[in-house]
Amino acid sequence: MAAAEARRLVLATAELAEHGEASVLEAIERAAQQSAATIGLAAVAGIMDWAGQHSPARMSCPDGEHAARLVARRTKTIRTLLGSVEITRGYYHCGACRAGFAPLDTRLGVQGTGLSPGLARACALAGSEMPYAKGFELITAVTGLDLASTSTLARTTRAQGARAREVIDAEQNAAMTSPRPIPAAVDEAGMGLCYIVMDGTGAPMLPRETTGRHGKTPGTRAGTREVKIGCFFTQSGCDPLTGDPVQDPGTASYISTFEPAAGFGAQAKAEYLRRGFDQIRQPVVLGDGAKWIWNIADQHFTTATQIVDYFHAREHLADLTKLLTPVLTDPTTFTRDLIDQLDLGNTAAIATAVDQLDLPAKAPDLARPAATETGYFTSNHHRMQYADFRAAGYYIGSGPVESACNTIVKQRSKRAGMHWTIAGLAPVLALRTLHQSNRDQELWPATQT
Repeated sequence: MAAAEARRLVLATAELAEHGEASVLEAIERAAQQSAATIGLAAVAGIMDWAGQHSPARMSCPDGEHAARLVARRTKTIRTLLGSVEITRGYYHCGACRAGFAPLDTRLGVQGTGLSPGLARACALAGSEMPYAKGFELITAVTGLDLASTSTLARTTRAQGARAREVIDAEQNAAMTSPRPIPAAVDEAGMGLCYIVMDGTGAPMLPRETTGRHGKTPGTRAGTREVKIGCFFTQSGCDPLTGDPVQDPGTASYISTFEPAAGFGAQAKAEYLRRGFDQIRQPVVLGDGAKWIWNIADQHFTTATQIVDYFHAREHLADLTKLLTPVLTDPTTFTRDLIDQLDLGNTAAIATAVDQLDLPAKAPDLARPAATETGYFTSNHHRMQYADFRAAGYYIGSGPVESACNTIVKQRSKRAGMHWTIAGLAPVLALRTLHQSNRDQELWPATQT
């Protein structure tokens, strides 16, 4: 069939070219694709029909405690990657449980759904990466079949995302009690570095999701809800040429949640244990200076070295010098000197330099905001020992988690005109978190054939 269609299209090449029609090769590809799908669908239908014919008179109910009897043979339409197929299978009823079930649905992975596992995975991956309408267009374009509607793709993405969250939660719960693996970064002496990098980013929400929450501008309502992100990875050494720290390839994993700091902290500790990081001698917590990050570090990672992201510190230093510019005789030199002191971790010198300007007397309106900025450095003194951190070969930047905020949250949720509910976005983020951690196989194990 495909060969005959291809020959027909080849003969029509000249006519198509004259009229500027679509590529002949593409038409041939589509014809071959449809033929292959027809043959494959027939094979799938035959196997499922054979399985549906083998329905014993009695079978154990799902809880395994009672015997259920065959009461009917019912049909069900299943949409697959090859097209739709109708199967007839046995339907059983358990008198003790007062419930009915179709065992073949469970075996095929279509219990409670009309989509095959393969199509459900395709829908979820597309829905987690792009707007649902675009995902529907992509699946249609790739398969050449009308396999799902936009609403079906959205529902499937949420359902698979809920499964992803269940997988994540189950693994983290198990990590609290089960033996953990020894990470590759740990040598015989137990040396090595592991990083817990934390940050938060806003996701645009529908108004009902931000009721009672205040925006950054006084008197306004918040338009976003914060998603907290954690990035975990190991480091075994530094670049021998530059001395820069080098993240161990393939060791990054992530967590994400709408939960407040307490819930996020518990998840971070569980992921830390799941990864076996408690067996690494030197943990490092990196963050942008937000108090909730250090509260989590103090509670859950008591032996960790705490580091304020250097680039956030530089931003605060830039804000401080900009604020003080009206009272500086040489702003450039003043700024350079403060940067030098920051690089040395000498936060007291930054505070002294500001005190010597005598702001209460010379610029009273600048005294309070300058004190706030100065306090950022003095209160984080032990987290800003950048000269020592560099000498030890530590990362001092939180770039990995900022990148995760972008790839896990922003790229999917912050497109033009998007506003979400937590129930709608949380499953999508769970899928993206697993995917970004290179752990799709936990949700969709590879089938052995």
